[in-house]
Amino acid sequence: MTKRLYLEDPYVTSFDAEIIETRQTDEGPAVIFEQTYFYPESGGQPFDLGTIGGVPITQIQIIEDADADTILHVLERLPESSHVHCKIDAPRRHDHMQQHAGQHILSAAFVHELDADTTSFHLGATVSTIDIDQSPLTRDDIERAEKAANTVVRRAVPIRSRFVTADEARSLKLRKPPPESDEVRMVEIEGFDDQPCCGTHPRSSAEISPIVVRSFEKYKDGTRVEFLCGERALVDYRDTVARIRSIASVLSSSETELVDTATKLQNDRKSMGKELGKLKSQALLADAESWMDAARDVGGRSVLVKHARELGPGELRSVAQKLVEKPDRVILLGSVADGRAHLVFARSDNTDADMGALLREAVDAVDGRGGGSPQMAQGGGANTDGVADALDVAMKRLVS
Repeated sequence: MTKRLYLEDPYVTSFDAEIIETRQTDEGPAVIFEQTYFYPESGGQPFDLGTIGGVPITQIQIIEDADADTILHVLERLPESSHVHCKIDAPRRHDHMQQHAGQHILSAAFVHELDADTTSFHLGATVSTIDIDQSPLTRDDIERAEKAANTVVRRAVPIRSRFVTADEARSLKLRKPPPESDEVRMVEIEGFDDQPCCGTHPRSSAEISPIVVRSFEKYKDGTRVEFLCGERALVDYRDTVARIRSIASVLSSSETELVDTATKLQNDRKSMGKELGKLKSQALLADAESWMDAARDVGGRSVLVKHARELGPGELRSVAQKLVEKPDRVILLGSVADGRAHLVFARSDNTDADMGALLREAVDAVDGRGGGSPQMAQGGGANTDGVADALDVAMKRLVS
């Protein structure tokens, strides 16, 4: 069994050790010590990083041996000596201590304020999440829990750990059942929370400051809450403020008026987009009449067959409707837009060709479908190479 010194003092990040055994794992060579300050992956908290004898660690695992648990320190390669100096990535360790203890406090705050339990916890590289068993939660609900958590942080209450028997653990009022073990490690945040945990935690809640909920969303039958603690929260705050100030400068706006400025710009953009669309439509319709120069006379009707390339179905329909306002016209239009083939067939009121029937015969060429009335029909399909063939089918059917 490897003695877990990190449970006794998580602030130790440099120590000497003797390698008592080496093993080969699927992840690479590993060394075993009689005791270690390195934290293995467990309980939602990632493993420590660092070096052993100058060799980088790639993973730290707990494995179940016949009589006890052993901690494997997986390395890029084996050290040259069995007596090694070990260095833990101290900023990463302290960050994990802040996030893990912050999770305890935030989860307890949701219980105290909303009677909402945490069902899972993930400590990520940049953000952490807890899943809450209630939904929907409002912004006011989230702020209540966040405020309660930060009240505990500001009080700088002690955070202590102790070992109790399994019977003692079961007698306590816990947020989650204790593990099946003869001895259970409890982590107590004085006067606020007392839970089984084998993670690393600071000595005082003051070291966690602040606890910030960044976002929340419905997740399965509950709510997923994304949060940051300590230095992560401060870095995120500084980065966010810097981005806001940069955007305000670009938009020539004050920070307090930034939302109003952005809203106005968005509305202006939408208005300009609508106006541009209107102008493009007018230009297209004005130009479309010139297309009739290429029309063929078929039985006294002017028949236009045109592959209009990148026009969308709505634009094809508008053009067709405009062109058949004049008598004795049949318009057969095709295009490719947004990765699909599009067909629009239309005729003047005084012309008797059935556009719906014509389209149903032609649409097979684009592997699609469509329909409409005898006066106008529209369809499309996935075969973008078949537009010319579809127009050819319609034309041949029309003159037959």
